[in-house]
Formats: sequence, C-alpha cells, structure tokens
Amino acid sequence: MSFYVARQPILKKDKSLFAYELLFRNGPENAFPDISLDEATQRLVEGSEFNSGIQQLTGNSLAFVNFTARSLKQRLPLLMPHDQIVVELLETITPTAAVVEAVLELKQKGYTIALDDFEYSDAWQPLIEIADIIKYDFQALGANGLKQQMDLLQGFSGVYLAEKIETHDEFTRAKEMGFSLFQGYFFARPEMVKSRTLNASQQIYTQLLSLVSQSNFSIPDVVKTVEKDTGMSFKLLRFANSAVYQRRQKVETLRQAIVFLGQKELQRFVAIIALSELGSGKPEELLKLSILRARFCEMMANDLSTAKLDPSHAFLTGLLSNLDAIMNDTIENLLARIAISEKISDALVAKKGPLAFLISLINAFERANWPVIKQACERLQRPEVEVANIYKQAADWVETLND
Repeated sequence: MSFYVARQPILKKDKSLFAYELLFRNGPENAFPDISLDEATQRLVEGSEFNSGIQQLTGNSLAFVNFTARSLKQRLPLLMPHDQIVVELLETITPTAAVVEAVLELKQKGYTIALDDFEYSDAWQPLIEIADIIKYDFQALGANGLKQQMDLLQGFSGVYLAEKIETHDEFTRAKEMGFSLFQGYFFARPEMVKSRTLNASQQIYTQLLSLVSQSNFSIPDVVKTVEKDTGMSFKLLRFANSAVYQRRQKVETLRQAIVFLGQKELQRFVAIIALSELGSGKPEELLKLSILRARFCEMMANDLSTAKLDPSHAFLTGLLSNLDAIMNDTIENLLARIAISEKISDALVAKKGPLAFLISLINAFERANWPVIKQACERLQRPEVEVANIYKQAADWVETLND
C-alpha cells in the first residue's frame, strides 16, 4: 500500500511557525491511513514515512496528524512521540464512549488534542473538555457562524485555530475574534502598503537577482556586488559549510567558497539570500515556501528531461513565485526591475508555459489538492507517488538549509 503526504503551515499571531499539518493521501481519503496496528508498527520500525519522515518534513516542528475513530481505538497515536505530534480528531468521528476513553488516555500520556472542522453538538462535550485546540473552518462558517459557535464554548480554556485563512484581512479579523493560531496561505499574498520605494540594500539584492537570473552570468560581477554587503560574505561561507554539502574540511575564505560552490550553486545561494534579505520582516515560512517551490521545480525539471526545461530557470521561477508577497507589489512591476528570462516572466506573469505548469503543481501540493495532482501527473506521464516523493525530497532539502 502506497501513500504520501503534503504539509500546510500553522502560524502564530506574529506569523511565526507553530506547526505543520500533515495531510496523508491514501486512496480516496485524505486522512491517516486506516491500516492495521501491525502494519503501522512495522512501518515505524523501518523508519518509513511515519516517524523519521515526519521529523524530516516538519523540521522538528510539531505535526498535526488526522486520526480516524478506528485508529484512535487502536491507539495508533501511541506509536508516535507525544512531544512531536498533535492528535487531530476528524470531524467525521462519532464521539462514542470508546473514542472518548481512547482520547482521554492520550491526553493523560501527554498528547495534545485538537478537534478538526468543529461544529458544536452536545455529543462532543466530553471531547471538548479534553481538547487543547479547536479548529474552525473560517470560509465555511463565516464571521457570524464563527461567533455563534465560539459563544457556545464559553467555558473552553484552550486555543482556537482558524483554518482556510486566505487574505490578510481575514487574518486580522480572526485575531480580533480571539483566534491564536492560523492555517492558510494568507502570508503568501501581498499586503497593501503606501510606499514601495526600494532602499539601498534592497537595490543591491534586486541587482543580484538580475545578475544571477542570466543563463551565463559573470561570477566576478556577482562577487563584486556581494562584497558591497557586509553580511553577504559571512552568509556565503555559512551556506558553503552547511549540511547540504556534508564537507569534511571547512571552507574559510570567500574565494574558497566561490571555487567550491561553482556557478550553479553560487547562483542558487545568491538568489536565496537576496530573496531572504528582500523579505526581511516577512514570515520565515514565506521564504521557506519560496525555496521549497524552487527546489521542487528544479528537481521536476531534471526529472522531465524530455521537456527540455532548464533546471536553473525552474529553480528561479519557483523562488520568485512569491516575490509579490515578499515585496508587497505586483509581480509585473517587480519583474520589470529584474532582467529576467522571458520564459520565467511568462510563467509568473502570463501564467503560461511548462514552468507555470510546475508552479500550479506545487500549489496543488501545498493545498493537498489530490485530484489536481493526479491530473497533472497523468499529463506528465509520471506516477503520483514519484512526483510526491520529489515534493518530500524538496521539503527535506529546505530543512537541511537550517542545519
């Protein structure tokens, strides 16, 4: 039996990362696989997608994992460390005495309990008293419906989580209503601001993006621009010595780093650092999302050799796909400042071409839109599980950058 997983960030009020929800795909159901305890135990022992895989996917952050009534009664959550997961009870569960007993046991053993897509009924009262987190679908209930639901839980002392928050206005409204945790891609959308003038540092980083966006860029030109920023050399050295490369001997000088990295890796590093500096003050998760898109698109371009996609173009397309949210401006205005390939521009502005198709595919993974993923894989003539594995490898790679 094969299954795979997508992840969605859950943020705090300050837009810092709280956890990821892991959404498993197993046949037609997007839930924790309803498999036997023996099989689950075997997979855990083998270090498959569950235990070590979860830690890699979340970068040691908490993981929200959906559980069915059957998996709760089988005590499947006990196979995972209590300090690594949040046990999320699906809204389809019937809160029988056996389910309540299982959840209470988990709570007593230190597990955090969340109720998913919650809508109040008296039958859920025993689980409300146990729960630490209650999740509401912001889109399905609307502001009035949410208020009515929350008014029914006056005695609840836990945390409210608003999911499907898609705009900054919705994020602000949810905070005002008393929510503390937020799930959705509002942080990957531009905020309306009065001034979009670039300061001196931002101009340097925009210049760097322009330089490395060229297929045959000049390394001396990049180095000259890097040296204008006092922190860039340090970051380049840190990148060259990161766990990504698993070097035995430390790189100690800028020249060594440049020689070691070579043109391709230097391009990748400069693009990532330039984007991170342009996004200073933005949620860290926004940059991680951009890098994940970049790596996924690059790996897919390498895999799809018959499509004759330039992997470096694919990487930059993914990396720049959130530039509007990072810079709070339209993608059209921003790309006008960067001398960028027409293929990349077509993908990001006109939303056309094979690079745009890769962006739509990674967007589907971000939202766990399995039907769209299936259609895309059929079009690419690639098995879903292979493409899903590329997504997971890309997510793992992003986490190694923090090491």
